[in-house]
Amino acid sequence: MRSLSITYPGWKGRSSSLASWQHSVREKACAHCRSLANTWPRAYLLLAGTVALSGYLWLLLFPWLVVDSGLEIQAAVTDDRGIDMLRVLLWLSVGAVATLASVRLYRFRPAVPAGKTVDDTTHPALLQLVAEQSRDYPGVRFDRVVLTADFALDIVKTPRHALPVTFTTTLLIGVPLLQVLSEQQFQCALARRLGQFSMRYNQLENWLYRLRGVWPQYCDPARRGGPGYQPLAWLFRLYVPVLHLVSAPAAQLDELAADDYAMELFSDEDVRDTIATLAVCQQYLETKYWPVLRRFAEKNERVLGPLRAGMAAVLRAGLQPGAVDHWLAETLRTEERCGDPVPSLARRLNNIGFGTAHMEPLASETAATIYLP
Repeated sequence: MRSLSITYPGWKGRSSSLASWQHSVREKACAHCRSLANTWPRAYLLLAGTVALSGYLWLLLFPWLVVDSGLEIQAAVTDDRGIDMLRVLLWLSVGAVATLASVRLYRFRPAVPAGKTVDDTTHPALLQLVAEQSRDYPGVRFDRVVLTADFALDIVKTPRHALPVTFTTTLLIGVPLLQVLSEQQFQCALARRLGQFSMRYNQLENWLYRLRGVWPQYCDPARRGGPGYQPLAWLFRLYVPVLHLVSAPAAQLDELAADDYAMELFSDEDVRDTIATLAVCQQYLETKYWPVLRRFAEKNERVLGPLRAGMAAVLRAGLQPGAVDHWLAETLRTEERCGDPVPSLARRLNNIGFGTAHMEPLASETAATIYLP
């Protein structure tokens, strides 16, 4: 039996108009947040902190509904005017959903980032470098050091329990990043990230930066928490975009602080060259690499693995010495995007005292030759 499909004229236009309206609202909200951060920084940080802390309230919402529904049912049963069955049934339904969601939340454990775990037997030089730089920035400790297939160097906090109070800390090091940066550039990039999370003079901004990475972990598919976890996941899917939008200026301040930390161990020119190289590589990947990868993924997802494995080769082919100046200029012209936690390259260079950008061609002898056996 054939299904009946009805298409109403104008729906496509309305969908496009809705998307345009949402984009306009988002851009205006970003502009207001930036303006508030520049004009009234303390008031902005209070607003961003309040939004970030509200994630804890969402986690406690369903346990609170369990208690509140019990009180409401008791009040409906003991009412002097008689039992209000409609009220009892309503709060029984609310209590049942809230109880199931609370149980699933209690069992929920976000998964730690996947990758190849680094240990003393496989990558002793890499672990030694991490240990040495950690001594320069006290307070940074890792439970895991992991190699990934992404162009990334990041520190990820994974909650150990449903309520994010204690965390498993993972240092993520992308193999393509090691295959592109020189030894000096990689050491500078690592010092930058470790200094950022040492929080010596960026406590509030880095706390907000961390929560930007914690709350999206509660948006994971329901299979992580099991049936009944969906209401909480839906709630966080609405909440996280708002948090990212509001906290973006604070995250950008934290990224600027990370550049300052790197200058404590490396020369100004080394820091300038490192952040320019990283920014240009990201620009090239976002402009040339990821759009092609997405088109291939639409046709056949099995080709993603081999294509991602060639990320470093793609960067080297695209950023030949003759093309470096073009891509550096292109990156300098790129403006900050709404909700992006990374400031523009021009702003970052100005922050460390440079009015002009400089980038050396990609090194022939990379950090991978030293730190990856």
